[in-house]
Amino acid sequence: MNLLQMLREKNPGLPLCAVTDPEFAPYGRVLGGRDEALSRALDTTGIPAEGNVYYASAEALEAVPCMADIRRVAFGEMPTQSGFCNGRGYTMNAMEYHKCSEVNYSTTGAVLLLALQGDLRDGHLDAASVVGFYLPPETLVEVFPGVLHFAPCRIQEAGFNCLVVLEKGVNEALPQVNTAAPGEEKLLWMRGKWMLCHPDSPQAENGAYVGISGENLSLKI
Repeated sequence: MNLLQMLREKNPGLPLCAVTDPEFAPYGRVLGGRDEALSRALDTTGIPAEGNVYYASAEALEAVPCMADIRRVAFGEMPTQSGFCNGRGYTMNAMEYHKCSEVNYSTTGAVLLLALQGDLRDGHLDAASVVGFYLPPETLVEVFPGVLHFAPCRIQEAGFNCLVVLEKGVNEALPQVNTAAPGEEKLLWMRGKWMLCHPDSPQAENGAYVGISGENLSLKI
C-alpha cells in the first residue's frame, strides 16, 4: 500500500489527492522536481519539537540559485521572500489566502489542505469544501492566488518542512486589524494575508475572524 492509499483509509471523511493528479489543476500546478541545492538548504532549517514555526525569509533559502527561476515563472519578476513553515501540526485550524501565488517545496513531504475562492460565502467556509493534496518530497508546486490554505500537515511523526515563497512583505504585521469591518476587509489579518479560522482554534483565541463551520479537520497518520 502506498502512502496516499494509507492516508485515504485513515481519513475517510477527507478527500485526498496528490498534487500530480488532475484534481490539483484548479488549485495550483507542479513547477518541477528535485533541486539538490534547495533540498540541502531546506534541510538546514530544522523541525521544532512541537508545534509549527514560520519564518518569512531565511538567508539559506534566499541564496539558492533556483529562486531566480521561481521569481520569474511564478511571480513575473516581482520582489519575493523565501522562508519556511516547519513543524508537527496536523489540524486545519484556519485558512488564509493571498492575492499572489505561493510556492512550496518539501524534503519530508506533507499534505496541503486547500479550498477555492468559490467555496467562500460572505466570509464563511464549510470545512466539507476542503480537499487534502499530498505533496511528495522534493516536488516544487505553485499554489495559485486566492486559493485558501494554511500550514501543511505532517505525514510522519518526525514532522514536516516546507518552503514558502511569497511576494515580498506578505505576512508582515498590520497597524490594526478590524474583524468587524464590512466585506472582505474583516478577513485581513496581516499584510497581504486574508484569514478565517475555526471556532475551536488558537487563532480564534487570538481574536482572528471566525468563519469556518463544520469539523476542524485533522490528518490521521
